[in-house]
Amino acid sequence: MKIDLNLFVVFDAIYCEGNITKAASMLNLSQPAVSHSLGKLRTYFDDALFIRQGNEMRPTPVAKNVIADVREALHQLRVCLVQSRQFEPMTSRKHFTLSLLGSLEATYLPLLMQSLIDESPHINLKSSRRVRRSELENKLASGDIDLAIDTLVPVSNNILHTQLEQDQLVVVARNNHPDITQGLDLKTYLDLEHILVSSRSTGPGLEDFELSRLGVHRKISLRCQHALAACRIIINSNMILTLPKTAAKMYNDMLDISIFPMPVELSGLDIHLYWHANVDKDPANKWLRNKMIMAASK
Repeated sequence: MKIDLNLFVVFDAIYCEGNITKAASMLNLSQPAVSHSLGKLRTYFDDALFIRQGNEMRPTPVAKNVIADVREALHQLRVCLVQSRQFEPMTSRKHFTLSLLGSLEATYLPLLMQSLIDESPHINLKSSRRVRRSELENKLASGDIDLAIDTLVPVSNNILHTQLEQDQLVVVARNNHPDITQGLDLKTYLDLEHILVSSRSTGPGLEDFELSRLGVHRKISLRCQHALAACRIIINSNMILTLPKTAAKMYNDMLDISIFPMPVELSGLDIHLYWHANVDKDPANKWLRNKMIMAASK
């Protein structure tokens, strides 16, 4: 059954004022409009709801029985309207889902969580696998993900984005690598075995696209999902790994590895934050975007 929720506002006003004229004045409506709404309510409830006694409208037992629920429902609607215009991170229990390029998760997620723990202790954050570029717009539009962090990709006008930083690719190898004694040249880079970190099961990495433009190709001997696993492997092997510089520096602080510049000049990596236009003014999404931007600037 469809029912106009405004009728319950009229119901509450009549119950509160005990008079149709006073209820109309309180609601800034005409008396006939309030009487018409009361008529609809009587039809819905199949009850008089209010009985005239002198100048007063006295509630029937049915009206007395439902008034508490009506007022609670109206209160909840008002709360929803207020919350749609503001966001209280300290008390919110909202769930957010992020999509991150695999090699960026270890860099950005700890920074974001560090800023959320004290300010928003009840918020739940989920980092999902990187969404395919072809699915990015649909996932953001449907709300399956709230934000995405990835390299610069072509998107429609429905997807908004801002640059978090510009990174560059570097090469990671074990300390005292026997084949890298006087720096890393292109021939050595191409001769050595490589680990490719990718959330996809097939396809080249970003660096392979760039290398192919130069007419050269590297030898990928291992493909894995996580940069940490790859770094631990190279510690005990002569394999090398190509990573964004920000991620490489983080692992360098943790593990016994060395960082070398790429032996050939490649385009920089523009890291962007993506969201859908339909949540651009949503207070919760806007708050999380700002937290991510501030975390990335540290």
